[in-house]
Amino acid sequence: MNEIIKLSLEEDNFSSHIIHTKDEILREDRNNNYIIPERFNVNKLILLAVNPSKFFVYWFLKDELKQNLEGKSLKLKLFVENKDVLEIPISNTDGDMYIFYHAPFKEVFCSLGYLENNEFIEILKSNRCIAPSDVITYEKEEKWYNKKKQEYISKESILYHESDNLNYLTKNLPTSPVRK
Repeated sequence: MNEIIKLSLEEDNFSSHIIHTKDEILREDRNNNYIIPERFNVNKLILLAVNPSKFFVYWFLKDELKQNLEGKSLKLKLFVENKDVLEIPISNTDGDMYIFYHAPFKEVFCSLGYLENNEFIEILKSNRCIAPSDVITYEKEEKWYNKKKQEYISKESILYHESDNLNYLTKNLPTSPVRK
């Protein structure tokens, strides 16, 4: 099978992705027996915004930290604009979950810890992210940033149409009949 792939790659160099694939496949030192570990021995708490009301969070803890936390009730706290808004009890030291909280355009992060003497002891803090918008803009122009040229570019929005203008709608929509 590898011979067929090698022959096809030698003849087909017209696409840029082929060169990258060719290098990957033809590399002789590739280890075919690589096994993805069941878990990583790291302390990590990651928060990802799915939409303005839904966040995905996952966490891993090192083995020695897990041993120190035995018998403690872990909690996950959600912070919006540096304000504690949600506290969720969790039962395992490695895990993931979806968190539902509406926070469009707000800075959000999580903290993992436990309660001791009615005080929250933080173990890990997640990355900070800005939740996406919950509205569609109908602005005439959109601003884009060109990283290569390091400049802002204004382009006409594909969502803007004169007919979407509120004045147009209020003048041209038929009125609903009045109930008697």
